[in-house]
Amino acid sequence: MNHLKRLCLLTVAGGSLIAGTAAAQGQGADNFYSRNKYEAVKDRRQPAFDPEPIRLGTFLVDATALAGVTYNSNVYAQNNNEQSDVIIRIGGEVAGRTNWNVHQIGFDVSAYQNEYLDLSDESAPTLHAGLRGRLDVSREFSLGARVFADKSVEQRYEPAGLGGLEKPIKYSIAGGEVSADYTNDRVRWNNAVGVRDFNYEDGRIVGSGAVADQDFRDRQDTYGRTRLSYAVSPDLAVFAQGTVHDESYDSAQLIGGQPRYRDSEGYSVSAGVDFELQTLIRGDIAVGYLNEDKKDDFFADVDGLSLDARIQWFPSRLTTVTFTGRRSVRDTGVFASPSSLATSFGAEVDHELRRNLILSAQAGYTDYEYQEIDRTDEMSNFGVAAKYKMNKRLHVDAFARHLSWDSSGANLAVVRSYGINLIGVELRYHP
Repeated sequence: MNHLKRLCLLTVAGGSLIAGTAAAQGQGADNFYSRNKYEAVKDRRQPAFDPEPIRLGTFLVDATALAGVTYNSNVYAQNNNEQSDVIIRIGGEVAGRTNWNVHQIGFDVSAYQNEYLDLSDESAPTLHAGLRGRLDVSREFSLGARVFADKSVEQRYEPAGLGGLEKPIKYSIAGGEVSADYTNDRVRWNNAVGVRDFNYEDGRIVGSGAVADQDFRDRQDTYGRTRLSYAVSPDLAVFAQGTVHDESYDSAQLIGGQPRYRDSEGYSVSAGVDFELQTLIRGDIAVGYLNEDKKDDFFADVDGLSLDARIQWFPSRLTTVTFTGRRSVRDTGVFASPSSLATSFGAEVDHELRRNLILSAQAGYTDYEYQEIDRTDEMSNFGVAAKYKMNKRLHVDAFARHLSWDSSGANLAVVRSYGINLIGVELRYHP
């Protein structure tokens, strides 16, 4: 928790300095931080085809009902004896927000069921509920808070689910966060602290039926983040940001007959730019340093380069190209490795063929470099999709994706490699 305490103290000190100096500034912050020269294809409003929110008193509510069907060519993510199935997905979501001039209260709820027609043990629900609020203390300063709860299932193709289990692991996440945001002229300052609680249900080993204990993954993650930006011009802002976290696990795990704890505390510091240039490009890029200290000396500390980037290019008004990159420390749930350095890159092209028809293509790559064991995993995916807006009520989404996985090293995964093809269509109804 020491890193979190330091971040909070620096945040308070920085806030006092900014509040004392920014009062002399006179120009509106929107002039320096608006990034609306270009409109991404998926963000463009189409009044003739986009659903309109339902007005319920002071709330504006968006609702969606969904029914879809997907073909999965390799449900168990295996490199031989592949089994395919058809998944029926049904459910919906509701999100609402107040339309007050100041302050805001919002909520979002969703429930979906993925039903496998043949391999029924894979069927599982996905649930989410969230509540949020914002208090506008002044035109420059606001406070926010949110709470949420999720219940889901770990995908077979994720590192901890690669082979050996009768059913996918179910898990739940619950948490809350408070935030404080300040904007005045050229200065923008965003802060948040929160906590998340992770709980994983035990699974069973294929064949023997023995319990696959998942208690070693249950944990509480307390975190904080801050970002201080200064607008050099209406097109360019520079910023510095930092994050801290403290992960406390509920129980130890036995390695070599000895109890070992995955507890850790870490931080990252980075600097970057936020821009929207005249050359049809905008983005947000942060590069820095990350560090994670393991509280149990049995595990090695982790440090290295951190990256968080998103760049959009607009070759024409009808086409948007998006590039993303990220490097961070993750606990992937692998028993012998408490963390991995995950490096991800992605690209997506969206094209508005017609006002109500958007075509997309995407590709992504993630490299997992595990700590404590000799193992590296590489996951790649690519696909195409189409969104057809029949009218304001009915939208149709169709997609085809390919996922591939390759594990290497002396401690490679149970399943060394596999490929999965997903083809589906979904109908969305907006009342």
